[in-house]
Amino acid sequence: GKVEFCLGTEEMHMSTPPDLSQENFRVFSSVEKSKLPYSQLGLVISSFYQTIDVLQDSNQRSLKVQLLHSLGSLFVFAEKKRAAFKCWCQALDDIFRKPDALHTWKEFGTSIPSATNNSSPPVFKDYSEEFLSKLGIWGCLQGAVIAAKIAQFIKTANVKQRTNCCILSALLFQSLLRTTLLHPKAEHSYAQYEITQLLPGIELFTDQFRADICSVIASLYYVIRELHYAKYNLIVLPLLALYQYFVTVICQDIVRNLEARILKAEILIDLGFFSEASYEIFQIFHGKNLPSTIPAGYKTIAKVK
Repeated sequence: GKVEFCLGTEEMHMSTPPDLSQENFRVFSSVEKSKLPYSQLGLVISSFYQTIDVLQDSNQRSLKVQLLHSLGSLFVFAEKKRAAFKCWCQALDDIFRKPDALHTWKEFGTSIPSATNNSSPPVFKDYSEEFLSKLGIWGCLQGAVIAAKIAQFIKTANVKQRTNCCILSALLFQSLLRTTLLHPKAEHSYAQYEITQLLPGIELFTDQFRADICSVIASLYYVIRELHYAKYNLIVLPLLALYQYFVTVICQDIVRNLEARILKAEILIDLGFFSEASYEIFQIFHGKNLPSTIPAGYKTIAKVK
């Protein structure tokens, strides 16, 4: 038979999803969806707030954090940075279970010293184990991404506040290395350390709303670059190891793998770790530790002589 559409008819976006069993698919919008028109943005935001209230009443804190995170991203898209900042701060408060967590998280321990002008970075108190025990794996991962987004999209004009947000994000990312596996605790130990297994038995990225791999990688790399520019090079080493694990083992992305390793060599040189930097460059030149270009379960075909 012939399929025809009613060109002059378009459906409105409703506050509840349509019942597809009752859909007759007579208009284009029921088959191919275009991006949400700006006029409908208020309805979506209102739906977000209503859902957040329901989750608040039912004490679904983790889901509420996910929605606040998504709503903040939506506000950034709508160029409403103040509203986005409010949502992300509220999400951090729910993760830490304390008010104004963005500015009071240092109460877990001593204050963080400022970066120095030389290549020797300051010594940090290790908050990561405390974060992991209090916030859990998902809280640390979500908090790390949210703090990175606050630094990237909100604190654009204030270098000090942006750096502090990146430090918080870095420490939350480091918490993933404080699980049962015996990863090194000292930052300098990551100069030549590579992660082969992070969280056995736990799939971090099966639920994209809880942990989206693209968002995690983008936020992690942003934090690495920002802290490198601010001369916090030592704290960056564990983050680079984590980033390389994500792009190499999970994503199998050769370009990002090489990009991170070149940056690592640069950071090692800035730290004065010249032998480690030379080793990293040697590994790059000889194509060592690159992600496999052949999917698991497949075999290479031998060339016919």
